[in-house]
Amino acid sequence: MPSPSLWRLVGRVLLEHKAGYVLPLIVVLTGCTTLDHRAGFSDVSATVEARSGKRVVWNLGTELDAQAAQEVHALLHTTLTADGAVQVALLNNRELQALYAELGVAQADLVQAGLLRNPVFDGSVRFLVGGGGPAKLDLSAALEFLDIFYLPLRRRIAAARFEEAKLQVTGAVLDFAATVQAAFYRHQADEQMLELLQTIVQALALSLEVSQRLHAAGNITDLDLARERALLEEAKLELRATEVAAHQSREDLNTLMGLWGSQTAWQSDRRLPDIPTQPLQFEGLETRVLQQNLALASARQRIIVAGEQLGATRATALVPEASLGVTGEREDGVWNVGPTVEFPIPLFDQGQARLGRAVAELRRAQQEYYALGVRIRATVRAVRERSQGAQDRALYYRDILLPLRERIVNETQLQYNAMQRGVIDLLRTREQQMRAAVAYIETLRDYWLARTDLGLLLSGRLPSPSSLAMGRMERLKNMGENAAH
Repeated sequence: MPSPSLWRLVGRVLLEHKAGYVLPLIVVLTGCTTLDHRAGFSDVSATVEARSGKRVVWNLGTELDAQAAQEVHALLHTTLTADGAVQVALLNNRELQALYAELGVAQADLVQAGLLRNPVFDGSVRFLVGGGGPAKLDLSAALEFLDIFYLPLRRRIAAARFEEAKLQVTGAVLDFAATVQAAFYRHQADEQMLELLQTIVQALALSLEVSQRLHAAGNITDLDLARERALLEEAKLELRATEVAAHQSREDLNTLMGLWGSQTAWQSDRRLPDIPTQPLQFEGLETRVLQQNLALASARQRIIVAGEQLGATRATALVPEASLGVTGEREDGVWNVGPTVEFPIPLFDQGQARLGRAVAELRRAQQEYYALGVRIRATVRAVRERSQGAQDRALYYRDILLPLRERIVNETQLQYNAMQRGVIDLLRTREQQMRAAVAYIETLRDYWLARTDLGLLLSGRLPSPSSLAMGRMERLKNMGENAAH
């Protein structure tokens, strides 16, 4: 790319009126500009790998693409984990591959900003009316003269926008990885819920058989038998709904991972991971997130772009363009040749509107930057509380409530066998145990979704508003269920 010193050389040549050297020199300076479609992807790839530990590949038909396909094949033929699903999606999702083309678009804009406008050639022939004399021939060629000096300004703006495009693509990749991870945890929760409900339905079916025998012997009433059967039928309905949800969440994962045909036969652990023994570390979380946040870096880059645009607008306010060229006229077999210059006279438009717009855009970029900082801090606090709350609730279910519900069912069963409790009491305790087990799975899922959002924050991105809203809805739902119990 041409350096500022080379552009100063152009200016010196022009000032010394060495016009014969100007055009070749300009051709040399602008002709060396090339377009690299993969420009910027290495930076995106390195940032994604450093922040998420996952590799990304831009599929352009190279040997690396074949290696990526082999890695996808190997991952799909093992028990798939959340990390494995994310890696498969990053290597195989076609929509993500299309996103990388944004880098090529930004690179093309950068190259275009470094090119001078093509010279304009103009020619005309004039004939005398009625004949009697030779035709007059006029030829001229003109080049946007000020482009030579404005070119570095345009390049700085395009370069700043190119850096912003890299940040945006990197952020989109990290967001996508978090989306895949959250979808995998939801699918695991659906599978675990399905397994639990299958066990519950089997247990209730056996219980109904026992109740039918007791009813035939006259030991329980018709009402007690009907209640036992109603509990089984409700569990069957819930089981069918969970089967549909598990199927749907699996297809959602297939879409995110870009899988079809035999590739969709992958297997995974049907249970969510347990709560890690190592507690979450929240020390200095806000500071770390602010330092890593790509949205904040992108907002800073927009301030730089707006500042560069303001500087360029000020420099070109009065005379945004000017043409310098040569014109020739042939008359009576004799050529008359001379220079020509063309530029607008800043009589009405002195660039006030363009300058005002550039100032307003800079101010807007600055205010958006500050507003984003406030939102990031608030989001960090919300996700921190959500993660800690989900962990506390999941541990409470696992260590206290579920063992307590199991003990209550066992004691009630013993008293029922001793004819000290009725069937209604036994059904009630079983239903409460079922609901506690279902709530534990949902809380464990909420914990891992919160951990996903926390990891997304630490990788430099903000969770989506829908994710945060879903977390609030789940908390309210759990509060309502706990109150009902």
